[in-house]
Amino acid sequence: MRGGFPDIGALAPLGDGLSAALVGPDAAVEFFCPLRFDAPALVFPVLDRRRGGRLRFGAVAPSGAALPVTRRWYQPGSAVMVLEWGGASTVLARMRMAMTWPPPQHGQEILWVLESVNGSVDVEAVLEPRPGFGTTAFDLTVSDGLATLASEAEPVQFAVSGLQLEDRDGGSAGGQAVLHAGERWAGRLMIGAGAGPCTAEPEEVAAALEAIDEAWRQWSQNLVYEGPAREAVLRSAITLKQLIYAPSGAVTAAATTSLPEQIGGERNWDYRYTWLRDASFTLNALYQLQCYPEANAYARWLCTATAGAGLPLRVLYRVDGATEIPESSLTEVTGYRGSTPVRVGNDAEAQLQLDSYGELVDCLSICEVFGDDVMRTEWPHFRQLVDFAAEHWQEPDSGIWEVRNHPRHFVHSKALAWTALDRGCQLVETYGLDGDLPRWREAADKCRQEIFDSGVTDGHFTRAYDDPSMDASLLMLPIIGFINGDHPIMTKTIETVRAQLTPQPTVHPGLLYRYRLDGPDSVEDGLVGTEGAFTIASFWLIEALALAGNTREANELFETLVALAGDLGSFAEEIDPTTGTQLGNTPQAFTHIGLINAGMRLAGTSAKGQAPASPAPAPAPRTG
Repeated sequence: MRGGFPDIGALAPLGDGLSAALVGPDAAVEFFCPLRFDAPALVFPVLDRRRGGRLRFGAVAPSGAALPVTRRWYQPGSAVMVLEWGGASTVLARMRMAMTWPPPQHGQEILWVLESVNGSVDVEAVLEPRPGFGTTAFDLTVSDGLATLASEAEPVQFAVSGLQLEDRDGGSAGGQAVLHAGERWAGRLMIGAGAGPCTAEPEEVAAALEAIDEAWRQWSQNLVYEGPAREAVLRSAITLKQLIYAPSGAVTAAATTSLPEQIGGERNWDYRYTWLRDASFTLNALYQLQCYPEANAYARWLCTATAGAGLPLRVLYRVDGATEIPESSLTEVTGYRGSTPVRVGNDAEAQLQLDSYGELVDCLSICEVFGDDVMRTEWPHFRQLVDFAAEHWQEPDSGIWEVRNHPRHFVHSKALAWTALDRGCQLVETYGLDGDLPRWREAADKCRQEIFDSGVTDGHFTRAYDDPSMDASLLMLPIIGFINGDHPIMTKTIETVRAQLTPQPTVHPGLLYRYRLDGPDSVEDGLVGTEGAFTIASFWLIEALALAGNTREANELFETLVALAGDLGSFAEEIDPTTGTQLGNTPQAFTHIGLINAGMRLAGTSAKGQAPASPAPAPAPRTG
């Protein structure tokens, strides 16, 4: 805990297919949005220690100060977490904690079961709600030990056994008592109208946790992966499952908002939405793991959301497919370790990003590779996407990183525009679909030629046509099938990316910035400050190395990189290259997807890049 704030990498997700609770190293819930990932938070102390409220059930020191947990882990193949308190050689108390999964009909539940293992331990229970990020009026009452929250949002009930909840000043309920040897207490937080009176009878809650654990183990037993770092890949799959909004099938980028990419900086974004830039990598990971229901649901959501909102495509969507996501700042919230602004919403929603078109058309190709035509019935929509790419591929855009200064001709964006055109041609040729094949093929060839004419300098790809610096997204070019991984231009690109984007100093040689924000090769992206190493870039590097034939180094990097997730196996967006601590929103779906796809690549089972087949030879740059 730094300045009272937990490390970002110490936030443990508990999810149920609606939203997730992030649990800190002292067992307190640090961030929780009820019923939807993008709903206003009920408690958010990770963003404000004074105004963010509290939700905790766990051991305390006799003084009442929360005791740090001495050990935490997830049950194998499960999202049920176990926490222990104790000394050097003795476990005093043990707790199991989870969100009810699948969620109950009335809404949501968080469950706790706490038992004494050796001796007695002081225990506290506290609910200090701050609904609506602290802006919503509420009424909290305590009757017969049950705390009930009424506000404009769904009702909340909190019950514990073994101690008596009482009204406290400042809109909170809590209590403290001693858990004696052999005793077991329970807690339950219930959210939603129509729920019966909330009870926390230990045997009932313990049985519910057993059922949740069994449901998760049954789900994870169907995952298919035999390759390096198997436990890390399967844990990433469970994390990814927790980030899927089950009612729609949308995959949320992360469970939090405004956890900073630089402590004290302004690079704090709301990631509780779905980005199209993640689409084909997400779908590929789901299919590879044989998560067919999740893959089909996500594919259907992609079709419904993007067709419903029309063209041009939005960069991101709400979990229900809505597109109105205005960005604002919570000016009264102090931010994680003073990092402001704290944002809700995301203005990147309206940018032009050409890579989105390639991502989405590639999703249809991935479905076909796996023999699933769930998206082909939406071909009229996909044809419009290919037509759009044919009409607009020559335009500058904001790029995969959503720069906020001015559009440019980013090489990665052009390559993904080519992907949309190339996949569209292949789908027409393979399945007899209607499409403007001559026009699309001509545009694809011109786009590819232009990339080699204007996006290659000194024998390697560059960030943009007018920018010779490097960008980690260039590592994706062989992964999407734009160029063979062992082509000299690509191997030189890998070499140059590593030379320019490896932090100095760094705790790990595989860490990479997504682009440089300082030094002689720095770029301007319209924002102030710097950021950490972008974790998924390391997993792209692993795939690029494998495709270049450097499988030994790729395997070595993979083994050491997955260890940076720590005991809980959870990754945020970035890593501080000098300390190894995590930065940015968490858990980050994109990072875990990158880990899964890198593992599949090393296991030799990845289908990403197999549609199309091996690309044509790189064209020679034009002269004269």
